[in-house]
Formats: sequence, C-alpha cells, structure tokens
Amino acid sequence: MKFIVKFYQTNIGEEIDCNACENPITDPLHGCNSCHYYLHDECLNTPRSLQHICHPSHPLTLLPNPTYSSRSFSCNACGSEGNAFSFSCAHCEFDLHIQCAKLPAKILIDKHPHELNLLFNSPYKDENVVFVCDECHGTVNRDNWVYYCSHCDFGTHSNCATGNVTRKEEANSSQSGNEYLMESTARKVEEIEAYNKAQEKLMAAKLIAQIQAEGSRAVLDLVDGGSQRKYYYY
Repeated sequence: MKFIVKFYQTNIGEEIDCNACENPITDPLHGCNSCHYYLHDECLNTPRSLQHICHPSHPLTLLPNPTYSSRSFSCNACGSEGNAFSFSCAHCEFDLHIQCAKLPAKILIDKHPHELNLLFNSPYKDENVVFVCDECHGTVNRDNWVYYCSHCDFGTHSNCATGNVTRKEEANSSQSGNEYLMESTARKVEEIEAYNKAQEKLMAAKLIAQIQAEGSRAVLDLVDGGSQRKYYYY
C-alpha cells in the first residue's frame, strides 16, 4: 500500500481532519489539495502491520478503510466507531483505531498520583459490577480498555486518560457525563426526601412520647393530690 503525498500548508485558522485517525491536524501535514486528503506526519508513517500484545493469535493489518458492509468498525479498545484507518484482524473481526493501537502500557495523569496500567478489559471479575470512569463518570464496557490503579481502585477510559478523544467520542462522553449528573442528582433528591421523611417520623415519635409522658404526669399529679387531701371531723 503506497501513499503519494505532498506537503501542504493550511490557511491560518483552517481546521482539517486527518483521514487516518479522524482527529484535527495543523501544520505541518501531508496531503493532496485536489483530493482533500490529509494526514498527520505520524499517521503517514504508521507501520503496515502490527503484532499487538492484546491480540497475540494473529498480526494486525493496517487498512485505509473498513472492509465491513457498514463502512465502519467498532474499536475493540475504546468501543467507539471508526470510519478511517484501522489495525484489523480479518480472522477474528478484531479492529483498533491506529491511535488506540499505539497506547502506552503505563501512563501518569494529573488527577491521580500513581501510575496507571493499561488493561485490556474490566479490572472487576464480577460481571455484575459496573466499571465507572473516574474522569468522565461514564460506564466502561467490560471488553474495552482501561487505565487502572489497583492500589486506589482508580481507573478511566483509555481515551479519557490520554485525551485522545475524537469529536464523536466527545459528544458521547458529554452525553454520558450529563446522564451521570442527572442520575446523581436524582439519587441525591431521593436521599434528601428519605432523610426528611425519617426526620418527620422521628419528630412525630418524640411528640407522641412527650404527650404520653405529660399525660402520665398529669395522672400521677391527680393521684398524689388525692392522697394528700386533708379531712376535718367535727
């Protein structure tokens, strides 16, 4: 597979997406003006095949376009859709964005003091336990990659840790974050309502106990008052 390219200088302020990774690029870049086809320098020099530790059975082949009838693929690393370059195994229908295939085995991020390790599936063995990203608070598919610190039980989507998020993923991530916020708010409202009901029950019980205590004292006062009466005989 050969690429015939030429260096292309973009206009100031012009934003162009890379046809390989679908992420925005700025100068310098490689491309063809007449075809509107542009590549990052790094994407241009992507190897044509890759033996990845996550898929040891077969080598992955670089494809410039998805071969599926849908003309798209679902990345086994981040779970998002891709329409451009991919590292693919036709035997297993295993596909990776080229940027996901290059993710480092370990990474440090600002929000956590320890190094995070790249895992190729959920760190939780129990299938009923949902992994929630500590960065965007969205859920993570069990089969997708995560960066995780087992010491702190802290983890993120692979793309949240690297900032390697396409526009489609930004929209999905924002939606997931909004959904999480709405769910969190609803839970807090329920907690407040439950707390208020519990307080009302407690106040009612205290009031009843107080009324009963005052009633008991009133009865005792009557009894005591009756026993202390003085009788006069003439």
